Amino acid sequence: MSFKISCQGATSIKTFVGFLWHKLTPAISNTLWEKMAPKIAGDMRATCPAFSGNRANLEKHILLSLAENENFDDYWEYIHNPESFFRNYIQRHIERYCSEQRSNKIKTFLKISVGDIKNAILSAIHESTARAKDKSSTVSGWLDLFCDQLGDKLNFPRKDLISIEHQEIKDIEFLKETMSEALNPAMITLEQKCLSKPEEGMVSDIQNMLSEHLCGCWEQCPFCGAICTNTIPNHDGDHSVPFHRPQAISGGKWVNTDHFVIDYCTSLVASDCYFILKDGCEIPFKTYRHAGGEYATWSITPDTSTQPYWKWFVCHFRKDLEYVHRKRFRGKGKIPHAWTNITKQNVLNDLKK
Repeated sequence: MSFKISCQGATSIKTFVGFLWHKLTPAISNTLWEKMAPKIAGDMRATCPAFSGNRANLEKHILLSLAENENFDDYWEYIHNPESFFRNYIQRHIERYCSEQRSNKIKTFLKISVGDIKNAILSAIHESTARAKDKSSTVSGWLDLFCDQLGDKLNFPRKDLISIEHQEIKDIEFLKETMSEALNPAMITLEQKCLSKPEEGMVSDIQNMLSEHLCGCWEQCPFCGAICTNTIPNHDGDHSVPFHRPQAISGGKWVNTDHFVIDYCTSLVASDCYFILKDGCEIPFKTYRHAGGEYATWSITPDTSTQPYWKWFVCHFRKDLEYVHRKRFRGKGKIPHAWTNITKQNVLNDLKK
């Protein structure tokens, strides 16, 4: 008779453990992916040059990539939708990293995460058993202790276990042994499933982490479209950039002509030229802030220093710019001959300095 009762007890515990692991498995799987994302994001910041610094460093690598690929559509997206372009650039790099590192670093990171969770669960099993025996707790009390021990190491709500908390289980020590025995095979299965799981869900998490690390102000110069380089969104004070661009890149033209403006904002604010607002009001570039609105939020100081990059861009994509903006590089907008001598290698070398 006692043997029959013992068998019934063992069966009851194994059923209980089976249900508990059925509930634990998806929670562990989700936690594994949550732990993996920051590990991968951290490794990318440490090993990928584009992500190793601030957003200015990232933009340098983006400009290098754009020049190397020479795709005008990509440039157009970068110039007119910089924030989405940056995010897409980051996403492509994450996808490539995950594809290239699938059997190397990702496998290593996964093993580390699996080991951490496994140790946390094993510790929770042993600690909750020891405390339950001291308190002569019921299985409901053991579940309370077990979930408390897991704490923030595993997102595992105690309410999911209501249906088994009234089981008649008195052998807490056998419960501990059965839970411990199920741990290794369960974790091996989960690790294998995670390795074969598509990383799309994790990519968005990594992208958000890297984007947050590399975020900043996305306001663009109202004249040339250059992106404010302040690293704080909604920052105090004026927007500014160290280098502006020829205004032709954003479609700027001279009044009453279809001729591009190839001058830089920094030279125009030192000139006697003016620009016209949509309402027809003429504003001297020297007093551009008087135009109000976005113009009043930018600090553009007279400066003759320029980068060769956008001069090369204008020359290389001259026909594309003329086509999309329906304007011409003529008259005051004629491209200087010196610009045509700038090679792609010149601009790449200049960026890499």
